[in-house]
Amino acid sequence: MEDNKEEISYEEEQLQQILIQEIEQQKLKSERELKEKQDLEYQESLKQDMEFKPEFTEVSLEEMRRIRLARFSN
Repeated sequence: MEDNKEEISYEEEQLQQILIQEIEQQKLKSERELKEKQDLEYQESLKQDMEFKPEFTEVSLEEMRRIRLARFSN
């Protein structure tokens, strides 16, 4: 009887480990997808900023805010 309980407990422990691993994989996948989406949005925003003021290559944060405020005000 105790051998059966130990076997069930071992199986449950293995299932828990599998579930934890699956959850971790899903979390990593979600984080990766979010980062890719944010990177894409940033690149699109940067592209629009460059079109709005193409002569700049490196700008201060204040200048970038001014450009974005002007763009989003329209």
